Amino acid sequence: MIPLKSLDTIISLLRDFDGISRKFVIPNIIHRLRDCSYNGDLPHSLGEDSAAIGTDCDDFVLLTTDAIVEELCVNHPQAAGFNAVLANIMDIYAAGGVPTSFAVALSYSDAHLGDKLLQGLIDGSHTFRVPIVRGHTNPSSSSTYIVGSATGTVNKENILTAGGAETGDHLVLLFDPKGHRGEHYQLGWDAVTGRDSKEVIKRLSLMNVIAEEHLVHAAKDVSVAGMVGTAGMMLEYSGRGGIVDIDIIDKHRPESVNLVDWLRMYISLGFLVAVSPEKAARLSELAQEHSLFAVIIGTVDDTQKLCLKTGTEKQVMFDFSGGPLLTPRRTNK
Repeated sequence: MIPLKSLDTIISLLRDFDGISRKFVIPNIIHRLRDCSYNGDLPHSLGEDSAAIGTDCDDFVLLTTDAIVEELCVNHPQAAGFNAVLANIMDIYAAGGVPTSFAVALSYSDAHLGDKLLQGLIDGSHTFRVPIVRGHTNPSSSSTYIVGSATGTVNKENILTAGGAETGDHLVLLFDPKGHRGEHYQLGWDAVTGRDSKEVIKRLSLMNVIAEEHLVHAAKDVSVAGMVGTAGMMLEYSGRGGIVDIDIIDKHRPESVNLVDWLRMYISLGFLVAVSPEKAARLSELAQEHSLFAVIIGTVDDTQKLCLKTGTEKQVMFDFSGGPLLTPRRTNK
């Protein structure tokens, strides 16, 4: 059990953590795009991991985009290319979808660096079995970056949302414990490197089965905000609050990673879902079949606050009742 003073420290560290603090600008951006762009308040778009685009058939087309920070692009370009694919593909699976294509924009001035970025993209396309179909390249730029975008499809009846968590739900972390700390990003849990594509897809396809069986009320991939930041975004977007149990997380973390790092980690092949208690056993069974571990790390309530707890002590991490913090709920929801 963690003493209260450590809980104080954990909350302070998490609030100052760049993976979370950078999210505080998002509400203003989302509100402006919803209010000012053409038809900007579409359902299942801003605030979701993937936007769902309506079609005349039974499927939504999913669309997502992600950029990789310049530091990673410059210092570890091949890893940056790979992670550009990974980040986008995770967003597609988080919505219950199957990836169909990937597009990329590249900017660099060093030809050797550009070649490494490309190789990372190619490696990622094979690992996640997604074709690279379009791109833009500036090989004589003063800045170095990579921005990726992926499409996917999901049946309209099966789409998973980040904003559907219901009071009484369990918050369940799905992850692969057979990984290691990222070689190029110390706050990354790498469950992909060295693993066969078939094994990676097996793990990711859990989200497709979850979607088909309508098992969960909400789903998100565990982003660079870590599991606490991801839980905060899900709960705020759902118009709910909740409690995350630090003791349980500590008990089930990888032995090679300390607690504070594990709380802040980007988890490749990791998802957070909100599931009703009566469906939790089925979720755990499916996770095991797909070689992922399911841990109930908290519960959803109607307080509009996310609290962290250890033992009998509890403190507020995020209070959504005073106004938007991370990912505000849709105005038409």
